[in-house]
Amino acid sequence: MSNRLSKDFGLTDGQTYVIGRKGDVYIEDHIYINSPTVSRRHAAMKIKNGRIYLRDLDSTNGTYLIENDSLVPFKEGYTSPSQPISIGKVKCTINSLLAIAGVYSVSKDTASDFKDTKLMLPINKACKRQS
Repeated sequence: MSNRLSKDFGLTDGQTYVIGRKGDVYIEDHIYINSPTVSRRHAAMKIKNGRIYLRDLDSTNGTYLIENDSLVPFKEGYTSPSQPISIGKVKCTINSLLAIAGVYSVSKDTASDFKDTKLMLPINKACKRQS
């Protein structure tokens, strides 16, 4: 898995992406989600040994794995690129977040996360808000 992530997706071991709502200043390697349910520094994704490590940053509305249409609270741990998650009330996958960050282009496997896409989309179109 380590070599595959690095080779196929251009991920650099040790690279971290902070997921959150946009604040006053643009921050490099920050994945912005425009939703009031997302904290400014909501979660962090780090590439560790070629795997994706997700950690909630003590966000107000939590980070959840979506399993069998249920939200499972998630604090930290390794996750797969195709794992459906909820950041606050915004549903997406790790793949779609990495695509938004510009790490790699959308593949056939991740195309279902996107509607009317060319290669990349703003986060609001790539992720779905929960009701």
